[in-house]
Parts: sequence; C-alpha cells; structure tokens
Amino acid sequence: MNNAMSIQAPTPEELANAYVAALNAGDVDAIVALYAPDATVEDPVGSTPHRGHEAIRAFYSRSLQVPLQVQMEGQVRVAGRECAFAFSVALNYQGRAMVIRPIDTFVFNEAGQVVQMRAYFGPGNFSAQ
Repeated sequence: MNNAMSIQAPTPEELANAYVAALNAGDVDAIVALYAPDATVEDPVGSTPHRGHEAIRAFYSRSLQVPLQVQMEGQVRVAGRECAFAFSVALNYQGRAMVIRPIDTFVFNEAGQVVQMRAYFGPGNFSAQ
C-alpha cells in the first residue's frame, strides 16, 4: 500500500487569485512559480510571446517596476484546463493615475501550471483614475 499523499493541483480559481496576489505584492518569484518551465506569456495579445522562466521573469520584473493595485472584477471563468478572468490594474505612470481593465486567459497542464497566458486589452481599456 502506498502511503504517499498525492498532491492535488491548484484549481484555476486558486491560480488566478494567486496571480493577482503576487502582482499586488510585486512578487516576481511567486508569479514565475505559477508557470511551467516552457510557458509563454503574450501580454498584450499580438505582441511577441515571452517563452520560458527567464524571459517571463524579465517581463514581470520590468512590468512591476511601477507598484500596482490589482483587483478581480467578477468570477474566474473555467472551461476544462483553461480559464479567463477580468481584473483592474490601478497604477501611476509618468505622473498620471490610470486604470487598465484587461482580461487574461490561462491554459494549464496536468500539474496545474500555467503553460500559456494571454492578456486581452487595448486603448479602450485604459482610463484616468
């Protein structure tokens, strides 16, 4: 009999909330830990994807040079090994207070790691705070 406890992968909701918490904390290590080693981050959609932990770490290190206030807006939508979630990002950029309202999608592997992240937003999703 095998007494080893099986480790259950986190739910998509838990991962999305952990992502938001790590963004709020400015914790690049926690963000990178959510991703599979060969994952891609396409932020925004249409840009060149960042592939692998090193590139993802560099992307988030640049992105988090400005403190963010991130808040979920509604429920995480889950379908199989994918989810989508809307959130707001309040920040000060070049002396201007603004809010961005993206929708991010995650695709997961069997271990519950993010293998693909895509961020959907454009000029219509920016507003003054």
